Formats: sequence, structure tokens, C-alpha cells
Amino acid sequence: MDHSHHDHYEIIKPVSNAKEYSKLAGIFIFLAISALGPSTIAGFDISEWMRWFMGGFFIIFGSFKLIGYEMFIMMFPSYDLLAKKYKIYSWVYPFIEVFLGVLFVLNLLDTFRDITTVLIMGIGSFGILRAIKQQGTIQCACLGRSEEHTSELQSHSFISYAVFCLKKK
Repeated sequence: MDHSHHDHYEIIKPVSNAKEYSKLAGIFIFLAISALGPSTIAGFDISEWMRWFMGGFFIIFGSFKLIGYEMFIMMFPSYDLLAKKYKIYSWVYPFIEVFLGVLFVLNLLDTFRDITTVLIMGIGSFGILRAIKQQGTIQCACLGRSEEHTSELQSHSFISYAVFCLKKK
């Protein structure tokens, strides 16, 4: 029996409508509110709020990538320079995000965590901007499926926070 038509994954057209952006906004709002609790225990501290927000963000978005793992590893190399050069990077990247999220939430290895975040997100941002310049748009697999522009926001947010943390040291 010929199953060759089932041996590949179809790439779903990127979703870029108001409903999808409202889902993304809902995640941001949820994380922002969730980060308020632990960051206000001894009075509000913006650094603590950002740390909790980043931890939740990495864990949630890394988990989305794991849910749509096959789609992610197929699409990620189209815009990430490391994933394009080293296939294994596509396979481990969602786990790296979840691991970094755990480091943020538990406030462990802060210098390693922040430098790793700057490096990974910086390389990712460069690749995203390069792909957009060459292709006009990209199909980002940030939510485990094809999305437009989500990856830009994610990378720039993470870089900003990590640089902020490193400057405080």
C-alpha cells in the first residue's frame, strides 16, 4: 500500500488575523497579571516582575513549540541562522526555551541565563530580520504552527530584558 502522500507535513498558511492576535494578546495579559503576584510580595519591583514574566513567557512559548514540534522543526530553519546551519538546533531549541524559563522562574544562574538569552535571541532576531528583508515576510513557528511576525516580538522582548538584567550587575 502506498503511503507516500502521508510521509510529509503540509505547511499551513500563516495566520495573521485579529482573532489570532487577540489570542496572543491574551497570553501577554495573562503573563503580565500572573507576574504581579510574585513580584509584589515585598512591594512592587519591576525587575522581579520582568523576571517572572520572562520565565512564564519562555515556558509557555517553548511548550507551544513542543506541542507543534514537527511543524516547528520543519519551519524554524527557514528563518533562524543556527537552525539553518545545524539541524540539531531546531530539535533542541524548544527545550532551551523551557529550560531558560525555569531558570528565570527559579532565579537560578542569572548571569548564564541572561547571556544565553541575549545570544540566542540576538542571533534569532538577526535571522528573522534577514529573512524578512529577503522574503518580505516569514512563516514563524513560534506557537508550534505558522504565524507571521510573532517571532520578531518575542526575540526583541527577550533581548531587551536580558540586556537590562546584565546592566544591573
